[in-house]
Amino acid sequence: MSTAAIPLDGRRTSVPRIRLFSWLGIESVAWAFVIGHLVKWAVDALYFLIVQVKYSVGYNGSTYQVFYAKDAWDRAPNHISNVLGLHWFGGSQVAPQFWVTGRHDARDVIIGLVTGVIVTFLFIKPRLPDESGDVGAWSYVLAIPKALIYAVPGIAIVGVLAWKLPWLMHHGWHVPSGVAVATEVNGYIAAGTWIALVMGLAGSQVFARFANRRSADQAQWFYAERSAAALRSDQGLNRLRTRVIGTPAHRVRVHWLLDSQTRVTAHSAWSVRILTAALAVGIILAGFGAWLTIAGPAAPH
Repeated sequence: MSTAAIPLDGRRTSVPRIRLFSWLGIESVAWAFVIGHLVKWAVDALYFLIVQVKYSVGYNGSTYQVFYAKDAWDRAPNHISNVLGLHWFGGSQVAPQFWVTGRHDARDVIIGLVTGVIVTFLFIKPRLPDESGDVGAWSYVLAIPKALIYAVPGIAIVGVLAWKLPWLMHHGWHVPSGVAVATEVNGYIAAGTWIALVMGLAGSQVFARFANRRSADQAQWFYAERSAAALRSDQGLNRLRTRVIGTPAHRVRVHWLLDSQTRVTAHSAWSVRILTAALAVGIILAGFGAWLTIAGPAAPH
């Protein structure tokens, strides 16, 4: 069971805020770009593993397919038509062109949306730890689905702008080849898929950023508590730690915990498991996604 810190003497001293136009604010923007790219890689990896990979098992010389979602996703309108017996496409089993374009756009919108939601989740402004207790494991499990619903107006706004301002899709911008991620970025720009990514990012920032404010704040306090506990510990390798590592917002929280006398409230065991696993799985997925999009099957050719 983990804990969230609350001032022991009852004083509600405010947590320092980071001003945008300050060194810490500029550093926060840089961190947001870096982490945003890592999250995008993680979401790319997740899409690839769920939709593109066929999972099979072998037994006694035979292979049995366990899970394969590619055809179900690639030809979803055809499958729906067949199940309903409506013959929308004259009996053709070839995916209609509108869906070929739409599913690729939908993928990029979802990648942009989830990336924006997670970055916002990580960079939520610090508030005082909540005395009302843990938000509960389901708040973290449902964070992304809830944000998807809240994001619809933001996605629609950018979609209308892209429709009414077609020059957005044909601007000719590119990143100089000397930049480390130039190949990946220029591939997105040339394909015109960046506008769908922007739709998702805008969706995450217009309304979806308000969907999980309390759970995001509590999650960040959870990670700050772990860092503060490691710095307080004199056991093992922890005794060698003398500095707080992380984003400015994380460092502010940790220093506040270290400088404040505190009493604690409990997080549920499932909240601890989810938040711990999310961080570990996210790092693994980001690494796989980096290889996938730079040198792997999804790399530009």
